[in-house]
Amino acid sequence: MTKTLGGKILACVVAIFVVVIGVIVTYNYISSSSQISTLFRSIQKGILDASYTTIDITMNVEAKQHLNAVAEQIVALDKNDVVAQRRVLMTAEELIKYPSMYIVYENDGKVILQDYHPEVGIENLSSNFDNVGLDLRDRFWYKETKEKKQGIVSSTYISSAGNYKGQRLATATYPLIKNGEFIGVIGMDLFVGGFQKRFENFEREELPNLDVYITDTSGKIFSHKDPAIVESTTETEAEKALKEALKKAPEGEFYYNHNNEDRVGFYKQFPFGWTIVSVTTQSDYTNAINKQFFISTAIALVLLVVGAMFLVVFVKKLVAPLNSIQSGL
Repeated sequence: MTKTLGGKILACVVAIFVVVIGVIVTYNYISSSSQISTLFRSIQKGILDASYTTIDITMNVEAKQHLNAVAEQIVALDKNDVVAQRRVLMTAEELIKYPSMYIVYENDGKVILQDYHPEVGIENLSSNFDNVGLDLRDRFWYKETKEKKQGIVSSTYISSAGNYKGQRLATATYPLIKNGEFIGVIGMDLFVGGFQKRFENFEREELPNLDVYITDTSGKIFSHKDPAIVESTTETEAEKALKEALKKAPEGEFYYNHNNEDRVGFYKQFPFGWTIVSVTTQSDYTNAINKQFFISTAIALVLLVVGAMFLVVFVKKLVAPLNSIQSGL
């Protein structure tokens, strides 16, 4: 009878203990899932903000400041003093290391194209306008700058002239205004292939599948760690999903599937039309949650075993007086 009573007491206590542990583990899983998701979203959003800042400084803030300063010097010079204008362009290139700067005049389409060549001294600058073989006034960046009367940052393109012909570049422009009249455009080329090196500084082990990429004003991904995506001639699922998201808001969150993996991305559009994205797989989130759940469950099982051992000892001592009573009967 004692054994039966002791067994029943032990079974009841262990059952209660198991239920309590189960409730605690379940609550911990739900709580951890929410906390991990919030933490990882915060990390991912922070990476987006940091990446946005470094590109915005280069392509928006600094580019405008430099072009404005150069434009002020150019309009103060005689248009036909080509050497003086080249000297201004070359000085800016030496300071900032822009690959190429150029001036296109409105009335006759004349061009001054100054590529950055450190080995060429200022004393060797050409006094002639350049013949680039096409009318740059027909280029989209010239037309848009003329229409808006303000600087722009173009979509990326393959250069068709100059020392960097055939390479993917972006153009930053600024209008030349003299005595209130539009007289041309000053522009500079910027390489876009080095952006991914900057983003490497923001990689985190918590998000092993994180990608940071940039799309231009046409929605094409031009900066991505995977060259195949940049070179793709067909619209990717990421590009499609981002275009739909941008229709709703210039900044936010979106989801899509790539290579049979669900992905979550945060995006933010620049004032000049490009958009930067930080995206990772849903598995980065779920793997961290599952890992935390495994650890919590393992700890709970250890506590259950240890607790059960103590309960056995406790119940035995609890029913010990009954053994004495039974022996005396």
